[in-house]
Amino acid sequence: MRKIIAAVASITAIAGLAVPSLASADVVRYQTQDATFTLTQPAGQVGQWDSVWTHSINVHVNPCDNTFTGTGVETGPGQTLNETITGSFGNGTVSLTANREDGVMFSLANAPTNNTDVTLATSSPQVPWALEFKATTPQFSNTSSYKNHGDYVSSQGGGSDAAHSCIGMPIH
Repeated sequence: MRKIIAAVASITAIAGLAVPSLASADVVRYQTQDATFTLTQPAGQVGQWDSVWTHSINVHVNPCDNTFTGTGVETGPGQTLNETITGSFGNGTVSLTANREDGVMFSLANAPTNNTDVTLATSSPQVPWALEFKATTPQFSNTSSYKNHGDYVSSQGGGSDAAHSCIGMPIH
């Protein structure tokens, strides 16, 4: 098999064609994912973490680029507010913008998701104090019953055009 792949690679290289890489058959590839995580911020006084506002966030993740959209609920002393969330996950970080129902918006950039490190947010309208946040590690759940796009296309009877997805079906 390796000799065949090497021969095809040599022929296509000479002809100037691209050689697709082989995907590992044991890598699970889901078309959709959901994630939940929490942000906390001090309530009433900067730097203390005994009384906090908690942002419980549920997002739908694009597994191709780790961007997400979703909703959050901010609860804490004297308030409960709904939020609309957009952002992305990085390598152990989260960047996001939250738009609260009262018109306040805040953004975090590359906040570590270890629930320990404090990240400062920006806001609109701006406030005269430090907006400190801690973020928890996102908990992912798979929401598609298909491991990859090819499985889905096959289940629908196939198609005459190649499936266009960042998540491909392994070559057999």
